[in-house]
Amino acid sequence: MHTTRRRVRWATALVLVAAVVTIAAQSPQDQVQSFFTAYDEAFNARDIDRLGTMYHADVTVFEGGGIDRTWASYRDNHLGPELRNFKDLVFAHSNVVVHVLGPDAAYVTAEYSISYTTGERKVDGGGIATHVLVRENGAWTIRHSQTASRRRPAGGS
Repeated sequence: MHTTRRRVRWATALVLVAAVVTIAAQSPQDQVQSFFTAYDEAFNARDIDRLGTMYHADVTVFEGGGIDRTWASYRDNHLGPELRNFKDLVFAHSNVVVHVLGPDAAYVTAEYSISYTTGERKVDGGGIATHVLVRENGAWTIRHSQTASRRRPAGGS
């Protein structure tokens, strides 16, 4: 019995070490690409706690003509209330281009698409985005984000 537990512990430890080595071996470009894949997953899951680990505490967010100057402000006054109201949410970044500025800084240009239902209203939208990321303690976070939605056709939602 103890031998089986010991083998399971060793196997688990080896898997964890392999995962850490794999992530560490990624180039900064690949790390940031992986970051946005994980971001899109967290956004679609409406996982505000996980999203909170992806934003710097002092993030600035320029979105929809408004400015949030901290994660807490963006979470409590903008993103959190929206995510709670969105049904059938589908969000994705595409055409993600990573520009590495150094070992701990990068910016990303991308397109995004979003669709959801809120109340009786169905929304299909998208636009362009620029995100500035910094890496602290080995983790990338969004330090600044600016989005611009595409003009909707007349009469559309």
